[in-house]
Amino acid sequence: MVAAWPRPKSMQRVLHCDGIIPIVKPKDGAERSVRPDDILEIKAWIEARRTETHPFDIVIEGQTPGNNPENAQAIVHAWQEAGATWWIESIWGDPSAREKRLRQGPPSFS
Repeated sequence: MVAAWPRPKSMQRVLHCDGIIPIVKPKDGAERSVRPDDILEIKAWIEARRTETHPFDIVIEGQTPGNNPENAQAIVHAWQEAGATWWIESIWGDPSAREKRLRQGPPSFS
């Protein structure tokens, strides 16, 4: 479920779901990009309130360079360390960029 952090009503709904794709929408209403430190806060908030016992996923979407495995690993690792459990390689917009990235394959971690 997509939920707005730190909006209480939005976050309460997530507690009964299998996971979250977070967006950050502070009280001033100015949405901004999610950062790894947000994931740390979101994970702690969920763990303190969730009573469901089945696994809970935190899904992040972003882009990694298909031609630089070390950089790709560093990008994804920061999110993993913060508590993200899924990475979605998302390329919106330019179909040729999406096709090029698909041909490069997923991030490779040795």
